[in-house]
Amino acid sequence: MTFFPDMKTFIAIGGFQITWYAIIILTGAFVAYYLTLRQVRKWGYKEEIFENFFLLMLPIAIVGARLYYVIFEWNNLYAADPISAFYIWEGGLAIHGGVIAGTLFGVWYFHRHQIDGLRIADAIFPNLMLAQAIGRWGNFMNQEAYGQIVSGDFYAHWPSFIKDQMYIDGYYRQPTFLFESVGNIVGFLLITFVYKKYGRRKRGDLAFAYLAWYGMVRFFVEGMRTDSLMLGPLRIAQVVSLLGVVLGVLGILGAFDRLFKNIWPFKRRKPAIIFDLDGTLVDTKALIFASFRHTFKKYLPEHTLTDEELHSFLGPTLKESFLRYFDVEKVDEIIAYYRAFNHAHHDEYVTEIPHVKETLAYLKEHDYPLAVMSNKLLDIVKMGLAQFDLEAYFEVILGGEEISEPKPSPVGILEACEKLHVPHDDVIYIGDSPTDIQACKKMAAYSVAFVYEEVRAEEMKAEKPCAIIHDMTEIINLVKEDHEWSDVTI
Repeated sequence: MTFFPDMKTFIAIGGFQITWYAIIILTGAFVAYYLTLRQVRKWGYKEEIFENFFLLMLPIAIVGARLYYVIFEWNNLYAADPISAFYIWEGGLAIHGGVIAGTLFGVWYFHRHQIDGLRIADAIFPNLMLAQAIGRWGNFMNQEAYGQIVSGDFYAHWPSFIKDQMYIDGYYRQPTFLFESVGNIVGFLLITFVYKKYGRRKRGDLAFAYLAWYGMVRFFVEGMRTDSLMLGPLRIAQVVSLLGVVLGVLGILGAFDRLFKNIWPFKRRKPAIIFDLDGTLVDTKALIFASFRHTFKKYLPEHTLTDEELHSFLGPTLKESFLRYFDVEKVDEIIAYYRAFNHAHHDEYVTEIPHVKETLAYLKEHDYPLAVMSNKLLDIVKMGLAQFDLEAYFEVILGGEEISEPKPSPVGILEACEKLHVPHDDVIYIGDSPTDIQACKKMAAYSVAFVYEEVRAEEMKAEKPCAIIHDMTEIINLVKEDHEWSDVTI
């Protein structure tokens, strides 16, 4: 076993070799995979969906990159020795072929899994640019992707390892691999940290920015290269790059949204609208406060609950609230006592929130998928809905015992989407407590803070919801707006 026997080889074991080219290409791919996986986790996707995509896409993209290269170099390199077309370790991967093959597979795969294609493209393509920047160093190790002849003085202030490796066929060559690598890194940084925050207007814009930026960089760098793939007198990479620039600019300008508005992935779908219960669909504040006062009167009679403490119970689970005052071994007994009072006095204290029924009637009539998801037990949730004849509006009703993790975990929202049989790319969740907004942000859903009492306005604003409403009828106007129904800041 020999490490680094020459500049092209990472390790040699007998007659078997692992090249630097392979190591660097795979490193770029896995860096892009890791960064994209971090993003899709934030959006609430199951990791295995993207893991399976990557494991299937990577060999497909490599085959596409190799096939693309072999087609355009067939007469020059492979016609006399066709078997050498399989010698991938010797180099010869055309990134355009890999991107085309990977994209076509991704279109099929994500459409099959009912995932928004433009949204997932925004997660993948900027990171692909970083992978390409890393991958160009594989070309460096293989002495590929170089430019015109230059004098030795060109490298006077360069590191010697670059100068030595750029001495090819008896001449020093321009390091066009490096020019493209730097251009890709700059593009990755601009798209990820500047354009995403200040320039993006809609889904797909980050992917289109990738096409435009990479196309521009590759077009100019390709003009310097002496080992370009040719189609007659044309450098094929320049033709494809120019096409990428055109497609990217048209995409950013929204041309495809208009032309293909009824075709996936440009077709907009109506969002699933999921509601919290307490303080959102029914006013249960008086019941909650009375239940806590009743419970504390028995278990902690010397303590008088303040208004601030009472408001702090709106949102967290009962267990979280009671653990602030009582030992863990007593909490189950205390919760049972609380629930007994709460259940018995439900209809006495719970009141209607204005315009809820009219709003739900409109949403139901216009075919919006509707659900309720609450940390409360299902029977109490249904009791609150039944009191004001709201239950029939909802296809799905979830209570706390049906959800493995309570809010602020997004598990309940994701479970509601599954039961509605809709993807979670377009979801509005409406709630009145910080935990509702926090649950939305953990899966990048479109969060709507319902502020029924101004006393809670500031704490809701502090969570930075996507929208704040003060009357339930505002939802009707909101769903008519031209929105992406997810949190674009995440």
